[in-house]
Amino acid sequence: MKEATGELNTSVIVFAAVALLAAFFFMVIWPKIKTDMSVQSSCANAICDVGFNTNYKVDCYAPGKKNKKFECPFKG
Repeated sequence: MKEATGELNTSVIVFAAVALLAAFFFMVIWPKIKTDMSVQSSCANAICDVGFNTNYKVDCYAPGKKNKKFECPFKG
């Protein structure tokens, strides 16, 4: 009986650790990844100005939405 209790305690600890890591991933890391993917895809489809500023970023806008500007990395 003691062996079964020990295995149950270990299983609970492992389950709690996995749940904690999953919660950290989906609450902290995943939103950052999702935002970066959104920015990257919007820069891939953007129409950008010819010049660039000192930070190697260019002013761009989404096709069909000239009034919504954002910055994208200068790609040369």
